[in-house]
Amino acid sequence: MEFIFTIGQTAKKIGINIGAIRFYERKGLLEAVERDENNNRLYSDYDIGWLHFIKCLRATGMSVEEIKSYYELVKTGISTLPERTRLIEDQRKKLLEEIEVKRVQLVHLDEKLERYYRGENY
Repeated sequence: MEFIFTIGQTAKKIGINIGAIRFYERKGLLEAVERDENNNRLYSDYDIGWLHFIKCLRATGMSVEEIKSYYELVKTGISTLPERTRLIEDQRKKLLEEIEVKRVQLVHLDEKLERYYRGENY
């Protein structure tokens, strides 16, 4: 059975605000969802899973436009798997590069702290 959630419940489950969900809908990152008799949006488990992935992609630095392109490929079907794989591999590579930059920055901060712990002034 597929569960149905309101926009507020969905936002809470994903950890984003309602405005972000509406923004993603306007940008075409989410298919039109079902609505109840009062015209309130209703989200399925599938919608929630996709929104979680959008949040993940955004956190890696992928732009809304890039996610939209990716989503269009998803909707096209299995024939786009090679292209989607390349997009995710590219994003993964960018993220690993950012992690390495952060690791180097962390080393510099740790070195500075060690000097301070030894009572050095620089």
